[in-house]
Amino acid sequence: MTRRAQTRGALLGALLVLCGQAAACDPSCQRVCRKLVSECEGVETPRLGQEDCEAWCNNQESLYDEWNDTQLRADFSDYKQCVVGEECGAIEEGACYDEDLYAF
Repeated sequence: MTRRAQTRGALLGALLVLCGQAAACDPSCQRVCRKLVSECEGVETPRLGQEDCEAWCNNQESLYDEWNDTQLRADFSDYKQCVVGEECGAIEEGACYDEDLYAF
């Protein structure tokens, strides 16, 4: 492997590590839903399963993009980061709830 390839690989690895820790990285709907549906069985969700959850999540993101509402998009990204980062018990207690996203 060339020195350039090694450097490129190291930079990519560092970027992936930083992305996993940085607030600017937006978790995928698949990852968020896996946590909500599979790992946190005590969290009440109207979605019946992984596919329904992902469809809801992707539709929510598309809607905010369609509206060009950067604040709601940022709030939704924060919500997804919270779900991925919090313990299931904290999610059940409302740690990630945002009344701007869920008015009722």
